[in-house]
Amino acid sequence: MRKNILICPLNWGLGHATRCVPIIRGLLELGHNVIIAADKAPLSFLQKEFPNLEFIRLPGFEPTYSKGNSQVFKLLKSIPGAIIDFKREHKALEKIVKDHNIDIVISDNRFGCWSKNVYSVYITHQLNIQVPRFFRWAQPIINKIHHSYIKHYNELWVPDISSSPSLAGELSHNSKVKVKTHYIGFLSRFTSEAQEREKEIDYLVILSGPEPQRTILENIVIRQSCDVEGKIVVLRAKPNDTELPCNLPQNVTFYNHADDAFFVELIEKSKNIICRGGYSSLMDLICLNRNAFLIPTPGQTEQEYLADYLTKKGLFNSCKQKDFTFDKVIIPETKIKDCFAIKSQNEIKIFLEEWIINKNNIFAPFKKI
Repeated sequence: MRKNILICPLNWGLGHATRCVPIIRGLLELGHNVIIAADKAPLSFLQKEFPNLEFIRLPGFEPTYSKGNSQVFKLLKSIPGAIIDFKREHKALEKIVKDHNIDIVISDNRFGCWSKNVYSVYITHQLNIQVPRFFRWAQPIINKIHHSYIKHYNELWVPDISSSPSLAGELSHNSKVKVKTHYIGFLSRFTSEAQEREKEIDYLVILSGPEPQRTILENIVIRQSCDVEGKIVVLRAKPNDTELPCNLPQNVTFYNHADDAFFVELIEKSKNIICRGGYSSLMDLICLNRNAFLIPTPGQTEQEYLADYLTKKGLFNSCKQKDFTFDKVIIPETKIKDCFAIKSQNEIKIFLEEWIINKNNIFAPFKKI
């Protein structure tokens, strides 16, 4: 039976939107009606990916980051406003469910996008949130609060593999969350490995993440590119912008955004890839079977953990943003895709088909408002 399915990606950067792409594609291929509720850059990105779908603007909490190396106090200060935003988001979600006759809600890391009236799924790879060392005493409390929000959902999907080694390590395993959990494999909008091409680009820099840190890294790259021999290409992750930085060195080319085909082409033509340690970027790189040099967003404990964990595994190399220079970029030669037990590039579609068939009898008791 055809379902009306609402997809709600978090609006912090593009990562949550990009990893929803294979879920949306899978649901469409299975004949379901997909509606997307998003805001800002994720809304623009998904409108370009799926121009024929119905979109609803759904504002949500958007944290502000500091220019320093720690984000703890900035984020703590934003908690009262975040709680208000989560309640506002939930109220808006319930109206969307009623107005659009929604059967299933799939929320990627949005705390307020659940409903008692329809089956609600939460997506996250962070079951165990990491905190700075000096704040480690509060980690159990923070995770308990996080799990209390997840409990509003009927089911939890973790975009990782259940076996070891996993991509997210401790982030996605050994959790005490008491919600039915599925490990659904890696979510990437890319369905095949990058092909071998002549390497015309010496460094491909993929910027992403929140401001002001995105722009700080962009400025570091521009300053240091003057001392680099070779071609540098920078993807800015700003799909809404039309203007580019002025007075760039001759060996540097900037793009505000790249569609999937052009992104893969740039990956295939690049000798060295430099990017943040965002989880969605890592999943894309694994599916493309390309290693990279990671520069985690300062104070973003998830990215700092992933960069350290994956560097120790020998899968990526990394350094802190303040220490970055192009001569530090060394890419491991490990065939990264071979390190993980990936069943199929169509793993998510297979999961979705079986999941909806098995859940049809569960969806039925949920009565619309």
